[in-house]
Amino acid sequence: MRRMTIGLVCMSLLAGLLAACAEQPTAVSMAPPGQDAAGKQFLPPPAGYAALYFYNPTSVGPGLRVIVNGRQIGVLGTQTWMRAEFTRGPHNIRCTGGNSSNFIEVVLEPGQIRFFDYQMLPGQPVCSVREAGPDEGRNGVMSGGRAWQGQ
Repeated sequence: MRRMTIGLVCMSLLAGLLAACAEQPTAVSMAPPGQDAAGKQFLPPPAGYAALYFYNPTSVGPGLRVIVNGRQIGVLGTQTWMRAEFTRGPHNIRCTGGNSSNFIEVVLEPGQIRFFDYQMLPGQPVCSVREAGPDEGRNGVMSGGRAWQGQ
């Protein structure tokens, strides 16, 4: 009886430790506060470009690599965001996290400001990237901090 109780206690502790490890926020290098504040003004992009905001609104999960047209823009941790400008035309927007990858194709026009939600919640086998509407996207950016690009 005593052996069974000790075994159950040990298994419970191990399960708790594993759950805590799996559900930790992902830390990434952060941009200086001035860059965070500037990006949250949602200013129009330079002439001939579209501005894309990438954000991860979740509080747990792995770091997610933001890749556009095969070029890594940076890594989103939990509750972080980035902004980058791109020229008109078709673009491949990809997330890579854990052992998974997913993408969407978009066509950009100059002057646009668009938002992309990146997530990979615990238990999800694949990261997800989807375009969000302006209100949802702005809220996602405002609730996070600007991640350092080029990580």
